[in-house]
Amino acid sequence: MRKEPDDYTDARESIRSMVTDVVSEILLSSSHLTMPQLETLLADSISNEKTSRKGERRLFRPSGARISRGSYNRTLIQAQNNVIRSIYTILLLGYVGLFDTPALQPFLELSGGLQGYMEEAKKTPQKDAAAIDQLKARLWEAITSLAGRQSFKDSL
Repeated sequence: MRKEPDDYTDARESIRSMVTDVVSEILLSSSHLTMPQLETLLADSISNEKTSRKGERRLFRPSGARISRGSYNRTLIQAQNNVIRSIYTILLLGYVGLFDTPALQPFLELSGGLQGYMEEAKKTPQKDAAAIDQLKARLWEAITSLAGRQSFKDSL
């Protein structure tokens, strides 16, 4: 079952809009993922939804560069491993008492609030650079204040 070029174009544009919005750019800059890894995770997810053949999944990536199936698969495995390691890190910190479950609550609230930031960013005209910069600054401040705060216990 060969996909129509529009399927790929639509998927690429969808992924491109996800990874280039203000919130994604800020979060990606401090995450354990690279841009190609994030694009590959999203491409894999979208291609699974569209029931694409495994060999075609790499065609969903928006970066424009043609990559081999092997390169796509290596990037996908690296991205999945980075996500899994991040989850295990949070679980480990909670288990040894350095990161309490209540300490996760502000992060969960911020995660829920990111949708509001995304909606605001979509409403802001791209030409209004000052408004976009202000939105980025507010979001960066919220994230860094949470990430830099004393979320770890002083003692075990």
